[in-house]
Amino acid sequence: MAEVLVSASTGAMGSLLRKLGAMLTDEYKLLKNVRGDIKFLKDELEVMCAFLLKMSDVEEPDEPTKLRVTAVREMSYKIEDNIDKFMVLVEHESSCSEAAHGVAKLMDKCKNLLPDIKTRRRIAKEVKDIKKEIKDVSDRFSRYKIDESSSSMPAKGKVDPRLRAVYKDAAELVGIDGPKDELVKWLNEKEGQSLKSVSIVGYGGLGKTTLANQIRVNLGATFDCGAFVSISRKPDMKAILRSILSQITKKDEACSRLDDIQLIIDKIREFLQDTRYFIIIDDIWELGTWETLKCAFVKNTLGSRIIITTRIVDVAKSCSPSSEDLVYEMKPLSEADSKKLFFKRIFGCEESCPDSLKEAANDILKKCRGLPLAINAISSVLVTTRETKEEWDRVRHSIRSSKVKSDIIETMNYILSLSYFDLPHHLRSCLLYLALFPEDQLIGRKRLVRRWISEGFIHGESGQDLMELGEEYFHQLVNRSLIQPGNIGYDGKAMYCRVHDTILDFLIDKSSEENMCTVLKKQCKPNGIVRRLSLMGNEDEEIVEQLDLSHARSISAFGDIKLLPSLGRSKCLRVLDLQGCDQLENHHIKDIERLYQLRYLDISSTGITELPRQIGELLYLETLVAYGLRELPESTSRLQRLARLFVYSGCKLPGGLGNLINLQELDCVDALHLKHVEELGKLTNLRKLSIKLDTGGIEGNKLEESKEKLVSSLCKLDECGLRSLSIHYYLREKDGEEPFLPALGCIQEVCVYGQDISRISRWLASLPNLHRLFLNQPKIEQQDIEMIGLIPNLIDLSLSLYKTDDAGRLIIRREGFQQLQSFRVYHTRMGVLMFEPGAMPRLKELKFYDFIGKPKSGAVDFDFGIQHLSSLARLTVDLSCVGWTAAEVEAAEDAFKSMAEANPNRPILEMTRLFPQDMLRDEQIDMAGSATTPAVKS
Repeated sequence: MAEVLVSASTGAMGSLLRKLGAMLTDEYKLLKNVRGDIKFLKDELEVMCAFLLKMSDVEEPDEPTKLRVTAVREMSYKIEDNIDKFMVLVEHESSCSEAAHGVAKLMDKCKNLLPDIKTRRRIAKEVKDIKKEIKDVSDRFSRYKIDESSSSMPAKGKVDPRLRAVYKDAAELVGIDGPKDELVKWLNEKEGQSLKSVSIVGYGGLGKTTLANQIRVNLGATFDCGAFVSISRKPDMKAILRSILSQITKKDEACSRLDDIQLIIDKIREFLQDTRYFIIIDDIWELGTWETLKCAFVKNTLGSRIIITTRIVDVAKSCSPSSEDLVYEMKPLSEADSKKLFFKRIFGCEESCPDSLKEAANDILKKCRGLPLAINAISSVLVTTRETKEEWDRVRHSIRSSKVKSDIIETMNYILSLSYFDLPHHLRSCLLYLALFPEDQLIGRKRLVRRWISEGFIHGESGQDLMELGEEYFHQLVNRSLIQPGNIGYDGKAMYCRVHDTILDFLIDKSSEENMCTVLKKQCKPNGIVRRLSLMGNEDEEIVEQLDLSHARSISAFGDIKLLPSLGRSKCLRVLDLQGCDQLENHHIKDIERLYQLRYLDISSTGITELPRQIGELLYLETLVAYGLRELPESTSRLQRLARLFVYSGCKLPGGLGNLINLQELDCVDALHLKHVEELGKLTNLRKLSIKLDTGGIEGNKLEESKEKLVSSLCKLDECGLRSLSIHYYLREKDGEEPFLPALGCIQEVCVYGQDISRISRWLASLPNLHRLFLNQPKIEQQDIEMIGLIPNLIDLSLSLYKTDDAGRLIIRREGFQQLQSFRVYHTRMGVLMFEPGAMPRLKELKFYDFIGKPKSGAVDFDFGIQHLSSLARLTVDLSCVGWTAAEVEAAEDAFKSMAEANPNRPILEMTRLFPQDMLRDEQIDMAGSATTPAVKS
């Protein structure tokens, strides 16, 4: 049971069980009778944990069960808070003992923390009180004889609301014609005789079922038989196969008598052997279901078709694995289609909507963000109050608070809850945690994973990298279409995510229901104990000041925050994330050194310029994000559990850096200016390191000595398992022709700033594991690009090109860049790059950022040779419109469209106009023309 972590379902039960187990070891010096009491607590809590886990899968528990679950879950938090107080005392005792050699002042301080006999007696009393409370809770509920089995029974007669999509009148549908026509065309184009399938993927409520059914309506008459089956999260495979057999044979009674799955599959195969069939499998949740179903579908040569809908990307890919198949990603409705659907349901058309309601309508539509399910739900509420402004405003302001209730709102929550309850418990906690972030917030993947770790949501096997495991969790949520990925790289991994507003509303309600997260609202004081608090700048300051955060596990602040609750009372705090709150100052983190449980602290991009001198008291601190600080206090070197430290290269680091023996990530160190550079070599657990190499300001023997010590330290780290070394290399005239660093195996990323890349190009080509390279050079020659192309394992290349010589052109030849998958080019123009046939054979993404050169009239200006990139999947172009005419912008866009279409791989094209407001207007063009004409004549 100990593998269950802190979660929405079990509260703190999982981590509490592990701590109780640890307290039974000899490390914790307990009084004689306490050990037996703790053993009782552990055994009793394991049973309660099993109860919580069982109830967490009940989608609609009755009220008595809800009360019991809440009582047990809240008790787990309370017990853990008390246990943690004891464990902190032991930790400080150990810390003080180790540091006490001749340091009298520190000894005096530690005397107040030692768990002496009085402290142990108090702990013994608290353990007995906890034991009594557990018995009381158990006795209270046993008196009322709650029947757990009855609480888990599904509601009788409840019909799956997804069924309604099958019988939707085509006249009611909006925005479906485009996707439907595209897929119908694809299915007709693929008129080959073999079996083909299309998988439609997207999150709940996008209209996947409706789209699949409309395709069936269009094409069904051209097939001999067909079937439509919806899959539940826990499918009855026998019933599903019977349904398919019944629909294709039209013999209901005979099919109902079949009781053997293999026999049913054989009957289906026998019937389909010489039949052109069309099957829709709606809402598949896991691959095993498909693996069973596909056994029934004969691969005949009659042009049969299968459509699968799913919310899970990996399932979609597995269901349509062939190059002849298609995975179609469902998109939200456009703004125009959203309006059309919304107003059509209420008024018949947008023109019939009174002007007094349009502002509220626009706000509501913005909230729905193109989700048909949400638009239908809200419009159904408003259709009965079509011209009552007060009602519209009430709906507009209360969507999130779930005050608006209707059958369709309940349907929307039901659809989303299917995805939620399909998640394993650890992913449910990670997903609900996103309720703390504001709507529209871009949430960094690494930031989120680090916070999950500090909250105790990520727990791997001994020695397992928790960051890697957490990122796997992140991508599982993306894969399940529950979070929207942003800035997807060549490897398919997203750097950021965003939560659709409708899903966010569901998460806020669900996390509030389980008392996991509290999102403050203006003039609304939270009910109950606050566990995790989110501040977004629109709260009533008086309410913030009065908050009781004595049990809070995390505080997150966003945006224009000018006031924080008093931190001194938040002794249970694990996470304090203030990133980006630039109104906060040093006094806002007063007493932070008293937060002994703190694991995660982020003060980057704030007005906070220094940390308290006693920051070393935070013995549990694991992650410190302090971009912007000029100096770290000396006591930072006492943070024995610190695993991740992020500062700017200009930040002065404390002496004794080598004491941080558990440090795994360090970003970024000005290595040659580091006072004790040899300390780096002591960080033997370091896995990721970012350093700056800049010889500016260092001369003669001192520079040579720093170089020698740095090389020695990096070689030690390389031997100890450093996986990733990122180097920001600043080339200067005095640095000579060759770099001083050896070809270390840990060097994976290099950024070069300077005048002449040719001086280190041979060194770069000698790095066996260099994966990423960024070059910010005024000018790159052909010989440089060819040398870089020889880097054996280069995957990601970024070039910033400021070439001014129009006659120059960089030719990417077929001999180099054999492993490159991502190529980003900054500040370039037409004609500067040319890809030869066979160039960059594995390139998946090509991005042009801040494309600045105006296209000329000749067709040659539009040809980059993009058609030669045989593996290209995505082409991204950001056009700088400064000084361009509208016609020139359109010509450039047409040119890139043509290049993408000429590529046989048909890559996805994404184009963005930068600074469109700075395009030349007609009157500016006329003025420029009239100004230049006389000069031409003269």
